[in-house]
Amino acid sequence: MERLTYNANFGGGASNTKTKTKEERLAKVLRIITVPPIMALLLVTVLYAVLKEKAFAEPIRYFEAVFTLAILPVLSYPICKLVPSLKKRGRKTERSLSIVFSIVGYLMGTLFAIFARGTRVELTLYLTYIMSGALMGLCSFVFRFRASGHACGSTGPFTMLAHQLGVGWVLGFLLLIPVFASSIRLKRHTVTELIAGGAISACSYFIAVIIVAQFF
Repeated sequence: MERLTYNANFGGGASNTKTKTKEERLAKVLRIITVPPIMALLLVTVLYAVLKEKAFAEPIRYFEAVFTLAILPVLSYPICKLVPSLKKRGRKTERSLSIVFSIVGYLMGTLFAIFARGTRVELTLYLTYIMSGALMGLCSFVFRFRASGHACGSTGPFTMLAHQLGVGWVLGFLLLIPVFASSIRLKRHTVTELIAGGAISACSYFIAVIIVAQFF
C-alpha cells in the first residue's frame, strides 16, 4: 500500500514538473524577446517609420541609433563568453558589463545627436536612455539594488511612443504584465525591483522632454 501511494505521488510530481518546465520555457522566451536592445530596436524603427525625418533627419542617423542603442549593449555577452576570465565570473559579470556597454552606447548616441544637430525626438530618445542607464548603473554599482532592466527597457519605449505618437500606444503597457510575471516566475526580480526599473525609464523620459524643450 505504501508502495502504491509512493508511485501515485511520483506520477503526480512528474506531471507538475512537466507543467512547471513548460511555464519556465515560456517565461524565458518572453524575457528573450523583451530584452532592452530588442525593445530599443522596436522603438527607433517605429519612430523612424512613422515620423520619418522628424525623428531622424537622415537614414544614417537611424542606423546610428540602432548601433548605439541595440547592437553595442549586446556585445558584452559574446565578449563574456569568449574571454575565459570573464566567463568564469558568471551572469553577474555579464549583467554588469552589459550596463557599462549600454551607457557607452547611450553616451555616443547623445554626443552624435548634440554635435550633429539632431532632431528633438532624437535628442529626447538618447537623453532618456543615458539617464536611464546612469540611474540603473547607480542602483546596481552604488546602492547594490537590482532594478529590473527588463522593466526599464520595456516601460521607456512605450512611454515615448505613447507620448510622441498617440495614446493608442498606451496599450503597449499591457506587455508589462507578462514581463513582470515571467521575471517573478523565474525569480529574477522582485515586484519592487520591477516597479523601480519601470519608474526609472518613465521618469527619465519626461525629464528628457523638459531638458530638450528648455535647452534645444
